[in-house]
Amino acid sequence: MANVRSTYTDSVHFYGQEDPRELVSRFGSPLYVYNENILRSCCRDLTGLSSLPGFHVNYSAKANTNPALLRIIRSEGCVVDAMSPGELHINSLAGFTPEEITYVCNNVSAEELKNAADHGCVVSVDSLSQLELFGKVCPGGRVMVRFNPGIGAGHSDKVVTGGKKTKFGVDPDMLPEVREIIKKYDIQL
Repeated sequence: MANVRSTYTDSVHFYGQEDPRELVSRFGSPLYVYNENILRSCCRDLTGLSSLPGFHVNYSAKANTNPALLRIIRSEGCVVDAMSPGELHINSLAGFTPEEITYVCNNVSAEELKNAADHGCVVSVDSLSQLELFGKVCPGGRVMVRFNPGIGAGHSDKVVTGGKKTKFGVDPDMLPEVREIIKKYDIQL
C-alpha cells in the first residue's frame, strides 16, 4: 500500500488524493468515499496468500453491495457470497458469474433455495434442516455443508460464529445424518 497518499490533520484522517472537506463541500454530506487503490491492495494481499488449487477469497456482499466496489473486487480475482435474493441479483449485475457466487443460507425459504440453485450458484447450508429442505426442492443439486468446529473466537459472544453456542454449522457428530440426506436426494457435495 505504498502508493496510497494520506491526509492527516488534527480533525481529519483520510486516505486518498483529495481533502475530504473539499469533497463534502462539492458533493454534500453525508458522503461515502472509497479508495480504489486501498481496496485493490487489500484484495491482492488476500488473494496472494496462497497458490493452492481451489483457494479463493470470498467477499461477503452483506458488508457492502455497492456495484462499483463489487466490480473492483471481482476484477482482483475474488469471488462473492450472497445471503439474499437481492444480494444475488446485485452480485450478478456486478459481473459475477454463477460459479463465482456462493449462496449462504440463514433462515432460508424453499423458494430462495430453488432460486439460488436455478441461478447456478453453489448453495451453502449450515444445518440438517436446511440440507433436507435443499434436497426436497433441488434433488441432484450442488451444495456445500458448513460444519461447526466447536470452537470460536471474537471480542463478544454476539459475534462468535463458531462454537457450541452458535446456530452456524452442522456438528461434526451429525456426519452420518448428512450422508443419509445427501444419498436420499442424490445431492452433489
